[in-house]
Amino acid sequence: MDCTLNKVVNLYKPAGPTSFDMVCKVKRILGVKKAGHIGTLDPDAEGMLPICLNRSTRIIPFLTAQLKVYEAQMTLGSATDTQDSTGKTIAEGSVEGISREQVLQVLNEFRGPQNQVPPMFSAKKKNGIPLYKLARNGITIERKAVPIHIHSIEMIGMEDNRVDFVVQCSSGTYIRTLCHDMGERLGCYAHMSRLVRTEVGIFNRDTSLTLENLQAAVDDGSISSKLFSQEEALQFLPAIQIKSDHAAAVGNGKALTRQSIESIAHPVETGQHYRVSDDAGLTLAVVESAITEEEYARLEPNEIAFKLKRVLM
Repeated sequence: MDCTLNKVVNLYKPAGPTSFDMVCKVKRILGVKKAGHIGTLDPDAEGMLPICLNRSTRIIPFLTAQLKVYEAQMTLGSATDTQDSTGKTIAEGSVEGISREQVLQVLNEFRGPQNQVPPMFSAKKKNGIPLYKLARNGITIERKAVPIHIHSIEMIGMEDNRVDFVVQCSSGTYIRTLCHDMGERLGCYAHMSRLVRTEVGIFNRDTSLTLENLQAAVDDGSISSKLFSQEEALQFLPAIQIKSDHAAAVGNGKALTRQSIESIAHPVETGQHYRVSDDAGLTLAVVESAITEEEYARLEPNEIAFKLKRVLM
C-alpha cells in the first residue's frame, strides 16, 4: 500500500492489548512489513500510541523524546507491588484527614525537575533482562534514579480516596511511580488506578484513529489523508534548508559543511537537533549541532557545521 510508505499512524490504544499487539494489528491492516511505536503504554493504559511505518521508524528516537500529557487517577490508601491497580497490595494506610488542600500541596511539590526511581515492574533492563521478569520471580534489585521533569500537574477532581489529575512530563516518566511517591509524601500510600495518554508531541486525540477507524479508512480509500508524513511528524524540530547540489551528499551520509547550507530557521545551539530539507520541502535527515551560533559564524565554508544523526531518504 504505497500511500502508507514512511508515514505515521496516530493510533488510539484501548485498555487491554499490549503496545506490541497494536503494532502487529496495524501492520496487518496496512500491509506493511516494518513498524514501531513511540513510547510504550502498559496493557491497562489507553491513549495515544503513534506508530511509525517502514522508513519512518528511523525518526522514532526523536519523537520519543517529546513531551507527553496524561490524564491519571490515583487511589489513596494502598500501595501495590506494580504501583498500579493490577498488582498485589503491599501496604495500606488511612486516608482519614487527608484533605483536598493537602493533595494539591503535594501535587505542587512534585512539579519541576527531579529524579525518579523506575519501578521493578517495568521494561527497564538489568544485564539484558527486563526488570519485570525479575520482579515476577520475587527478585528486587536496586535501580538508579533517572532525571525527569514534571512540567505541569493539575488536579481535575477528588472524590473519596480517588484523585484525578492531568500531567505534562518528559519522556521516561512513570506516572504510576509518581502516584506511588505522592502517596508516600501524603503518608497514606497510593497507587495508579487509571491512565490515559492524551498527547505525544503533536499527536493528540483530535487526530487519533482506532483500529476500527484505520480499517474503515483502508476500505474507503481515505487512508492517505489520515496518516502523518515524516515532515509533519518532525515539524517541532527547527529546519535547515540544504543547497540543491548538496542534497545527494546528505543522502549518502555526508556531514553538513557551512557551504552546503542555504538557510537555518533557528539559532545554532550546541546539542540541538535540526531537520534537513531540500528546496522541495522533503526531509532528508536529522542532524545535531556540536557548536554555538558564534562558532558557526566563524566557520570556514568547508568546515563541518552539523553532525549527521539519521538519514531519512
